[in-house]
Amino acid sequence: MARTPKVIEDRREQIIDAATRVFSEKGFTKATNKDVAREAGITPGLIYYYFESKEKLLEAMIESRSPIRLLMSLTPQVLALSPEAFLRFIIRQVLSIIEGENFIQLIRVMLPEIVHNPEMTPTVAGFLQRVMEFLTSYFESKMKAGELRQSDASLTAQVFLGSVMGFVLRRHIIRDEQALQYTPEQITDAIVDTIFSGVAPRA
Repeated sequence: MARTPKVIEDRREQIIDAATRVFSEKGFTKATNKDVAREAGITPGLIYYYFESKEKLLEAMIESRSPIRLLMSLTPQVLALSPEAFLRFIIRQVLSIIEGENFIQLIRVMLPEIVHNPEMTPTVAGFLQRVMEFLTSYFESKMKAGELRQSDASLTAQVFLGSVMGFVLRRHIIRDEQALQYTPEQITDAIVDTIFSGVAPRA
């Protein structure tokens, strides 16, 4: 079969899906590309056509299963929303991604690896850095435009990201009943109201 763009994309997704299941079950370090190939129903050599290494496969998994794709594809119309409306939109969209089973599996893969395999830290840190750069740039632009009060844009971005990540970890890893009692809409309101009250322009 000719490798058309759709065939290539479908095959990549098939391999990423299989890798997510295998890494979640065995852990990234112990899992092999042969395990992934067996789960995907393909030959191990085919994986290397799409991903040059297991590490590159993990990076592709993070890229496709995390909110980074959403943040990098926002339209000018969305970015032009008022800061309060934009933050609500972002949190709702991000929660719909990271509270899905694909991302929960990804978290379960990554957390043990970060604890037991320090070599994984740069991969995770690189992803978080990209998210932080986007959020910091957004807050800086809105502060410069006078739509938000002047403050430390990087720190504001960290508080925003930390709030979202904290809820996800408490809800889906710790299974904290206090966090589970709230709906995504309630979480969105709480985070935005708290963050926005701190950076909204003063009357």
